[in-house]
This record gives sequence, structure tokens and C-alpha cells, in this order.
Amino acid sequence: MEKFLDKLEVIWEKYSLIICIVLGLVTASFYYFYLIDGIRNTVSNVITFSSIVIGVNGVFLTLLITLQESPAFARLKHVMPSFQSRLYISLRKLIHHGLIVVTISIIITLLPPSPGRIYSAIGVGIWFYFFWSMTIGSFYSVKLVTDIIVKNFDIPSRKMQK
Repeated sequence: MEKFLDKLEVIWEKYSLIICIVLGLVTASFYYFYLIDGIRNTVSNVITFSSIVIGVNGVFLTLLITLQESPAFARLKHVMPSFQSRLYISLRKLIHHGLIVVTISIIITLLPPSPGRIYSAIGVGIWFYFFWSMTIGSFYSVKLVTDIIVKNFDIPSRKMQK
């Protein structure tokens, strides 16, 4: 299972943009062809979910800034040199995308229904690009944060002095 998660992590790091574009296009297509409907009814739920994601990632970011100079982070920098920057970039991107999702959601509720289904589908595609990026990225950031905990238990042993 660990190897599978590591493989998914590598795929997400390399192809997150493509994955989210494809998922956004699929969602927009489903909306355009009436396979999903009621987008306006889900806006409040999406805002709630986005707010939770923003809050949790804000807490993670604050915690990481606080622990930056701790011995645990020194060991992590030694074991995985790029870990800290990957995590900060991931958390920052998630917070940005969460704010974009909330902003687009508010705009959706303020605007009247679009006169053409194609315009609505384009808006849905853009909205869901950021939604999928935030959602799947949350799993990725949680994995990175839990890696901190797991790696802290793998303390390298030293030779004992007599």
C-alpha cells in the first residue's frame, strides 16, 4: 500500500495540472450534456468544504512555520532535502485554490443563470478545475504532513558509547 501511495504522490506532483484540467473538462461535459445538474444547489456545500480545507491547511502551515527550526525538521531536511519546500508550496497552492473556489462560488450565486448552456459549462469547468485541485491536493498535503510524523519515528540509531 505504501508503494502505491508513493506512486500516486509522484503522479500528482508531475501531472496535477493535467489531472485537474481533465477532471474539470469531464465535469463541464457532464454538466453540458445534463448528466449532472443542480450546480447552484451545491455552492453552499462547496464553500463550506473549501473553508474547512483552507482552515486545516492554514493550521498545517502555521504548525510547520513554528516547527521549522526543531530537531525533527533538521532530521527531515537531512533525510528528504526537498520535503519542506514541497510541503510549503503544496499548502500555499491549496490555500490559494480554496480561496479561488470560494470566490467563484460567490460569483456564481450573485450572477443570474447564464443564457447559454455552453457558457455555464465553461464556468463549471473552470470552477471544478480549482475544486479538484484543492480536493485532491488536500490528500497530497495530508500525506506529506503525516510523512513528518512517520519520519520522526525513524530516528537513526547511533553507536552507544561505553
